[in-house]
Amino acid sequence: MNTDDPATARHQIASRIHDLLRRETGQEIDTALMLGPPEYARAVLSLCRACGHAELALLADQFAALLRPPLRAATPDRSLRR
Repeated sequence: MNTDDPATARHQIASRIHDLLRRETGQEIDTALMLGPPEYARAVLSLCRACGHAELALLADQFAALLRPPLRAATPDRSLRR
């Protein structure tokens, strides 16, 4: 997926996962729910990894990377200062 917009990338990956899961396993997923709260997406990604299809596993990893919040620089804990 070549896009700088994470929302667009998630949508593209979710659509591809939907198509592959339907073809490979007969499972239907809700792409709109994939883009909502992460619990549903995590369950679908687990299914992708468990089904043994290389492209689904790769797509699951790509989608999961887009779910992670960006890393922030560590801020010192001011409560430890005296």
